Amino acid sequence: MEEVQRPASSLAGRLMNVFAAPGDVFEEIRTSKPSTANWLVPLLLVCLVGVSYAFAVFSQESILQSLREAQEKAMQQRVDAGKMTRQQADQALSVSAQFMGPTMMKIIGSVGAVVANCAMLFLVALVIWLLGRWAFKNRFPYLKAMEVAGLAGTINILGGIVAMLLAMVMGNMAMTPGPVLLVHEFDPTNKLHAFLAQLNVFMLWYIALLSLGLAKLCRVAFGKAAIWLFGFWAALVAVMILPGWGR
Repeated sequence: MEEVQRPASSLAGRLMNVFAAPGDVFEEIRTSKPSTANWLVPLLLVCLVGVSYAFAVFSQESILQSLREAQEKAMQQRVDAGKMTRQQADQALSVSAQFMGPTMMKIIGSVGAVVANCAMLFLVALVIWLLGRWAFKNRFPYLKAMEVAGLAGTINILGGIVAMLLAMVMGNMAMTPGPVLLVHEFDPTNKLHAFLAQLNVFMLWYIALLSLGLAKLCRVAFGKAAIWLFGFWAALVAVMILPGWGR
């Protein structure tokens, strides 16, 4: 039976409806022709927010100082563990200090934001495409996965702005909208604190949107798609956080 084609919405409408009616947006993606603008425009907007974040945050001396202190603490732990000598630690800190100035940090942060967001889009789309193909036995073009990943990433525009404001107000880049805000003194070497920082409300929202997009593309229940994507995210967090938990 031929599917009824809904009138195509505008790109601006799709970007807004990701917040209000994401199911309708992803259903339209499934039934319409692939469009590069659906992933390129959100990517450009997220990169713009990322660059703005770098310039705003690394203009704060309190944040730069907290980064220096965290690096010094990490080096001291390596010295105490016998993994390096005090002289080697001092040399490493001296070298890194050359790159910890506001200008260099803004440049590094801006480039890093663009590269990271581009890489994330393509990798997330690959995960969606592979899950659709292997887990749900549904074949759809990779570009459709790009559109879902790009439009779902619209939520990261708002998330980036909120993260920027939190970092500037609290003087710490690790302060994300989530349970880490309840930590009195954040310690980047504390595994529990690092884990709480990963429980970002916007990251969870983003994964939920990806799950909905995958469910629409494959015509499966949202819960089935969510189990795979939240499980994949949990595995990544575990790989980053769990090693050395007791240290």
